[in-house]
Amino acid sequence: MNENDPPATHPESQPAQDALPDAVVEPRRGFSLVWLIPVVAALIGGWLAYKTVNEKGPLITVSFHEGSGLEAGKTQLRYKSLEVGHVKSVRFSEDLSHVIVTAEMSKDVESHLGAHSRFWVVRPRVGLSGVSGLETVVSGSFVEVEFGDGEPARNFTGLEEPPNITKDTPGRQYTLSTTELGGLQDGSPVSFRGIPVGEILNHELAEDKESLSLHVFVNAPYDQLVHTESRFWKTGGFNVSVGAQGVNVKMDSLLSFIAGGVAFDTPDLDTATGQISPAGHRFKLFDSFEQVAESSFTLRNPYILYFNGSVRGLTPGAPVEFHGIKVGVVTDIRLDYDSATERLRIPVVVNIEPERVTIDGGQNETSVTTAPAVQQGHPLEKLIAQGLRAQLKTGSLLTGQLFVDLDFYPDQPPFHPSTEGTYPELPTMPSTLEAFQNTAADLLAEIKKLPFDRIGQEVLGVVEGSNRLVNAPEIHEAVVTLNATLKDLQKLSRSLERQVTSVGGDAGKTLHAAQEALEIAEPGSPLLVDLANTLEELSAAARSIRAFTDYLERHPEALIYGKSGPKPR
Repeated sequence: MNENDPPATHPESQPAQDALPDAVVEPRRGFSLVWLIPVVAALIGGWLAYKTVNEKGPLITVSFHEGSGLEAGKTQLRYKSLEVGHVKSVRFSEDLSHVIVTAEMSKDVESHLGAHSRFWVVRPRVGLSGVSGLETVVSGSFVEVEFGDGEPARNFTGLEEPPNITKDTPGRQYTLSTTELGGLQDGSPVSFRGIPVGEILNHELAEDKESLSLHVFVNAPYDQLVHTESRFWKTGGFNVSVGAQGVNVKMDSLLSFIAGGVAFDTPDLDTATGQISPAGHRFKLFDSFEQVAESSFTLRNPYILYFNGSVRGLTPGAPVEFHGIKVGVVTDIRLDYDSATERLRIPVVVNIEPERVTIDGGQNETSVTTAPAVQQGHPLEKLIAQGLRAQLKTGSLLTGQLFVDLDFYPDQPPFHPSTEGTYPELPTMPSTLEAFQNTAADLLAEIKKLPFDRIGQEVLGVVEGSNRLVNAPEIHEAVVTLNATLKDLQKLSRSLERQVTSVGGDAGKTLHAAQEALEIAEPGSPLLVDLANTLEELSAAARSIRAFTDYLERHPEALIYGKSGPKPR
């Protein structure tokens, strides 16, 4: 028998198993607690589902030109550095022109998603105002949100660049009107007396298509300095202007040098009576502070000046001065043909600003303006009668710029202005250079009248006669004869010199002997007196001989012709 075989069943054990009773199952009456478990689970699931659906924020779409730094499930949407949503997906538009970002926002900001809300990607940027977005180097890029008012919206267009000023930045926004943008750009600073107080937000072409509108923002509390009479002007880091006053160089801050800038000022700020300008007020933007100063003179009287000479170097904007004080400005230069005289002339229109002149004891006579004043009498008639004239002068030798100078010239003839022109006429005088040129032209005209041909012929005849006289044979023979005579005179002079030397020696011996005799003779005797006279005569004779010898050395020809010299042929 194998050990693995099951044990044998004994027949005597079977009746014992059949004797056991069968179990009776009876149904239990009432609710079982087991069913509470699925019911509770269902209630919890429903509550969780309701809570999830109820707290789930709205889905919005934001379109950007590019999706740099945006990742689905990772990039956050933040408002004031707090998370208000996250990116669900990033996909292309149908035409692949931009990127559409789908984001889920928090439930508590749903009511703030107005149509004017703005979205932009925050990433490291370097701009005129400095470096921004450095925190994204560690945390990664995120989408900044600025909630705005308007109708509820779910589709938005994102900004490619962060806005310079957010909605909650304290301050006010204004509009500046100008004809040229120049070196200004978005982000250029706005300063007040050298202090940066704001910046340029953006610019656009005005509705008239001829001017530009610049939107600037002035931070609080500096916006309280902007009044209705405030003036705005352009500033630059390096400004060079060339005019009648010469070369003018100005240097501003480095930021203004790079991006330009705008400055403003409020006249009489301490005693200003004007109200603080409301947000959105429009101001005129001047090109420079000099134009701001010029704008304070509002009364301008036009006059016309006629010049016959060249006006090269005279440009619109050149000053009109009286004794070095600016009283006006040149506004227009033209070329006019006068059909009555059939001549071309150059009319120059100037604006005289009478507010620059203070007149004591009476009304300002120059306050009469425009062409109708011509019919009433010339505004400067009394001054013209006293010799008032306009003249072009050089303001700078370096630039050659001209300006109009007013002064009195009493010696000028009377001037009778025309009453038919558009503007009153001021008499003019030729410039100094023009007068010099006219004088030079007159001098050349007089010189041109001289008979240079006759003068040349006379000079030529004199030269030819002198040539014939010099080259004549008689002159040659006379020179040869004179040369031989001079040689003979030289020999005679040497012989006389030897003889005079011998005579002088003998005279010396004689004088010595006479002196010895005088010492022997008695003083006052007749012999001594005669001897003294003889010695004086001998001394005079010696001096005459020496003088004659010297004269012959200098003029040997005197032996032939005498002291009068040779007589002319």
